[in-house]
Amino acid sequence: MSSNSTGPAPVIPSVSLALFRVGFGIMWLDMALQKAPWVIQDGQRFGWLYGFIWKEINHPTFEFYKNFLHDVVLPNFNTFGYLTFFSEMAFGLSLFLGLFTVLGGISGGLFQVNIMLGAYSVPGEWYWIWFLLIAPHFVFAHSRAGRRLGIDRLLHDRFVKGEVEGRGIRKVLAWII
Repeated sequence: MSSNSTGPAPVIPSVSLALFRVGFGIMWLDMALQKAPWVIQDGQRFGWLYGFIWKEINHPTFEFYKNFLHDVVLPNFNTFGYLTFFSEMAFGLSLFLGLFTVLGGISGGLFQVNIMLGAYSVPGEWYWIWFLLIAPHFVFAHSRAGRRLGIDRLLHDRFVKGEVEGRGIRKVLAWII
């Protein structure tokens, strides 16, 4: 990596990483649409989400998480259903469009950790899949993958480029893109 008087030169992510990011965005959008508020399964809104939460409760990995699902999530299922749907749509759009990719990558990775806490011991779930679902999100964030084939590149060039010590909105933009 070369450097200049202001620090290391920024690294532009590869096209292959950008395409991988787009693929993960499509995955999130697909998952969100399967749990959309208008998708009814077994008499419940939000598709298969309700049934899967019951699987997590019946096959807990951690007792505290089972109690959280049973005592907090289920009684407030509509709220959590909407939160899940809109969160997954946001992760999907962020990664697909390369928009605020650092934020989308970190929050998507942490959301996958949350899912892992409940799903790890569910029969039929692949315990080894979690690394494959979590790690790429942090790679997208760390590499700023939205700066290749993404809106983050346009935002960076328009608002942040050349700013060593930004202030206000520029500082926030510099962090999330």
